[in-house]
Amino acid sequence: MTTLIKNGTVITAADMYKADILVKNGMISEIGKEISKIASEIIDAADKWILPGAIDVHTHLDTQVDGMTTVDDFETGTAAAAAGGTTVVVDYAQQEPGTGLAQTLAAWLAKAQPRAVTDFGFHIALAEVNDSVLSEIPQMVDAGVTSFKISLEGVGERRIGDAAAVDFLQRVAAAGALPCVHAENGEVIDLLWRRLAAEGKSSAKYLPAARPPEVEAEAVARVIALADLARTPVYFTNLASAHAVEKVKIARDRGQSVYAETCPHYLILNSSRYEEADAVKYYTTPPLRPAWHQDILWKAMNSGDIQVIGSDHTAVNYAGQKDLGLDNCQQSPRGFAGVQERLAAINTAGIQAGRLTLHRMVDLLSTMPARLFGMFPRKGTLAVGSDADMVIYDPRTDHYLSKAMALSRVDYCAYEGMRAYGSPWLVIQRGRVIAREGKVMGRPGGGEFLIRARAGAA
Repeated sequence: MTTLIKNGTVITAADMYKADILVKNGMISEIGKEISKIASEIIDAADKWILPGAIDVHTHLDTQVDGMTTVDDFETGTAAAAAGGTTVVVDYAQQEPGTGLAQTLAAWLAKAQPRAVTDFGFHIALAEVNDSVLSEIPQMVDAGVTSFKISLEGVGERRIGDAAAVDFLQRVAAAGALPCVHAENGEVIDLLWRRLAAEGKSSAKYLPAARPPEVEAEAVARVIALADLARTPVYFTNLASAHAVEKVKIARDRGQSVYAETCPHYLILNSSRYEEADAVKYYTTPPLRPAWHQDILWKAMNSGDIQVIGSDHTAVNYAGQKDLGLDNCQQSPRGFAGVQERLAAINTAGIQAGRLTLHRMVDLLSTMPARLFGMFPRKGTLAVGSDADMVIYDPRTDHYLSKAMALSRVDYCAYEGMRAYGSPWLVIQRGRVIAREGKVMGRPGGGEFLIRARAGAA
């Protein structure tokens, strides 16, 4: 099957030009002006942008979060992704204590392969760091999993100390994978929560006091120092504060291989949400920050100190899940949905507001995620020989983000009522249309598991 896409404006991380694109056997076979070859299907993309398919490297599908199950599985979660212009998700496969990494990967493949609408890959999030677990990492890299994550916010026996973190960094990097870290100082957070609870302050209103930016910045700085000692790269997930960005910038300015991701909610929402009656809806970690942090995050994306915007899509309902923590938010599962809203929200808050260029948006949402996580140039760009993953985006439309338009099973939209400019008109995965004007055309199980390449400097 061949598809000819005509008259569109091709936009990559480096270029913008009007061209036609010829797709054969799921790959881009030709890019040029006025291609006139016979094709099975011709798509007129006049007045529209042709972007590489967006890549979301931070999702949590069909998993346990704080003892509760997310309401999106790989079918509904990747359907929402497709409708929003995302053609690849890299999900966190969560290891359980005492469970091997091979068993973890097999469990996540069993969840995803029959259901995923988009292509997909996995990071493995480690619950524990010991010789048994770390010895399996080379085997997982051979299987195509080339990134692993630890979190420094764990409690009690789940807390990962500095020596274990160094061991993790070195063993992951030696296997040719990228070590990822959620950096908040869990020990200090525990202390702050205990003090607040003693004063009867346990609701989401007190999240900013319990998890202030200093506990994020301290953990980021500590991991940067440990990675420097270990002579390894490191990738920070969901960076939220100006304080943490400052630590990343200093390290990058001196040439250290430090990479960082932020999320749309840190760029668009702010800590004033915690003053609302339903504040627990916005319980996420790190928490939302005061609005002035957003200017620093946008500047860091433009300077290259933040390379990726991931959704951190964690679909948990307000009714029956989050509302259990109205008085004590730690009894609520953290996180909220965002995989479908990501592209339109960043186009609105970034491009339309003059904070980003189109090239930089493509880099943050597609090209750099592909480079850092072993998918480039198969994914993340529009070039001859690349997979024909693309979004034909109509910049002239506008709509309001809402639960009513979302395909996630979650019962609310964190961005409810936000006016969004532009929307995906067609979303194409390996040459096949998987979404058309917000309606999913792809089938469950149509997505492929991506065997990702070993990590390299980006």
